[in-house]
Parts: sequence; C-alpha cells; structure tokens
Amino acid sequence: MVITIDLPPEVEAQLRESASRGDSETVRRLLADALTPTVEALLRQPPQELTDEEFERLADELADMVDAALGPDHQPLSDYAVSREGLYQDHP
Repeated sequence: MVITIDLPPEVEAQLRESASRGDSETVRRLLADALTPTVEALLRQPPQELTDEEFERLADELADMVDAALGPDHQPLSDYAVSREGLYQDHP
C-alpha cells in the first residue's frame, strides 16, 4: 500500500529542519499530525472487494510465506491428525 501525504510547504520545511537537527520527537509529531486526516479517510472507505485473481495471488503469496517460514525439514500433519477422530481421540 502506498499512502501519499500532501504537506503544506511550511510543514515540509519544519519536517526537513527537524530531521536535519535529529529532533525525532518533532518529526514524529509532524508526521502524526500530517497522517491523521489521511488515516481517518482510509478508515471511512468501505473494504475493497478482491477479484478471484487477486484472491488467488494473495493466497499463493501467503502459502509461499508459510512454506518459507516452516523451512525444508518441516513434516506436514497426517490426514488422520487433522481428521475429526484424530482431533478428539483423547476426549470422550
């Protein structure tokens, strides 16, 4: 996601000056003040519907991330382990 913030010239000048001085507190405050209206506008927007292609792409990306996190030596669960019987075998 890319969020573009249009800063008035005076705010941009303050931000640049504060950053050059290393004044992180003022930089944080200026950025928070600048971001607040943008974030509020984004939160008011209805959620975007995904196309089937977008959903499939995101699902594939998620699966790739999980595979990468698990590593090559990961042993998947057996079909029995994720079956109803396997889940409840120790519970009467």
